[in-house]
Amino acid sequence: MRLPLKILHTADLHLGAKFVGLGSRGADQRRRLREVLGDIVKVAGKERVNLILFSGDTFDSNTPSPESVSAFKHALVRLDEMRIPVIMIAGTHDHLAENAILSRLETETSIVFLKPEQSLWENAELNVLIQGVSLINSHQPERPLAAWRRTDSPFWQIGMAHASLEIEKKAEREACFSPREIKAAGLDYIALGHWHNQRDCSEGGVACWYSGSPEMIAMDESGSGSVLVVYLEYSKPPVITAHRVGKRSLLRITAEACDTEKTLAMVRSQADPEAVLELTLSGLISPEIKPDLEEIKRALKDHFFYIRLRDDSSITLSPEELGKYPGNTVIGRFIRLVQEEMSGSDPGRREELEQALQMGCAMLSGREVIPWS
Repeated sequence: MRLPLKILHTADLHLGAKFVGLGSRGADQRRRLREVLGDIVKVAGKERVNLILFSGDTFDSNTPSPESVSAFKHALVRLDEMRIPVIMIAGTHDHLAENAILSRLETETSIVFLKPEQSLWENAELNVLIQGVSLINSHQPERPLAAWRRTDSPFWQIGMAHASLEIEKKAEREACFSPREIKAAGLDYIALGHWHNQRDCSEGGVACWYSGSPEMIAMDESGSGSVLVVYLEYSKPPVITAHRVGKRSLLRITAEACDTEKTLAMVRSQADPEAVLELTLSGLISPEIKPDLEEIKRALKDHFFYIRLRDDSSITLSPEELGKYPGNTVIGRFIRLVQEEMSGSDPGRREELEQALQMGCAMLSGREVIPWS
C-alpha cells in the first residue's frame, strides 16, 4: 500500500516579467513576483508537503534578471533546508533554448529538471514516479500528453505538462491536449501550467488541474493568486486545496457616467491598495457633462494599485438628431411611437419616457448601456 503523498503544485510565476503596460508600477509588480516565492515556501512548510512541482514558465524568459535568479535560488536554499525536492519543467517562456535558464539552474542547484533525455523522476522513499514534458520551443511537442500511460509501477504516478486544454479549435503554434488524453493517461494527478487562471480539468477519474499563476501576471486575471496543495491517499480520491499567496486582485466596477462625484464616492468606498481597478463608465449623458477620464484617474490613483478606465457611455440625442431617423426604419418607428406617447403624458411620465427613448435609441444603435437608476 502506498504511503500518503502531499504535493504543492504551482506554475506560471513569470519571474522577470517586464510589465511595461504598468508604467511606473511595473517595478513594483516585478518585485512582487520575487516576494511571492517566499510565500510559496511558507505554504510548503506549513502544509508539510513532500515535494513541489513547478509546471513551466517559472521565468518569463531564458535571460531573467540577476534579481530574479537570486530570489529563486534563495527559495531553493530554504526548501533544501526543509528537505523538500523541487521538480521543474520548461514552459513556453523558459523553453529549452540554447543556454536555457533551467538547464543552468540544474547544474547550480538541487532542482530536478525533467527534459527529453530525462523525463522521469522516481523516488522510492516518497513512493512517487513523475513524468514531465518540457517544451523544446513555445509550441512543441504539440501533444505533450498523447503518449502518457500509467506504468506497472506501484508508486503514485504524476504528470507535468505546460499546454492548453483543447476546448474547441486548436490554437496555432500552441501545445495542446484533450480531455480524452487526460483520461487515457490514467495517472493519479496531472499538474498543468500555461493558463494563468486556476481550473479543474479532471476527466475520467484522473485529477488534472491548472494551478494558475501564484500572483497576477495580466491585469485582467481574476483566477490567479493561489497555489494548489494536492493530498493523495491510497484508495481515496485526491484532495485539492487552493492556498492564496497573491496580493494583487482584480476589482471590476461599472458605474453611470452622469455623476462623477457619486461615482468617485462609490469607488473609493471599495478602495484596496493591492487591487487593479477596472472601472467602466456607462449610461446616457448629455454632451456638456462628458466625464474627464484623466481627472477620474488622478482622483483615484492613491486608492488602488493600478487603474484601467473605460468610457462606454453614450451621448443623448437632441430633438434634431432624433428627427433624422426615417420613419420606415426600426429606430425611426420606435422614436415616433414613444414621442406620440410623450405628447399626451403628464410631466412625470414624460420624463420616464424621455429616458426610455434615449436608452432605446442607444440599444437599437448597438450600444450597451446600464439601466437608469
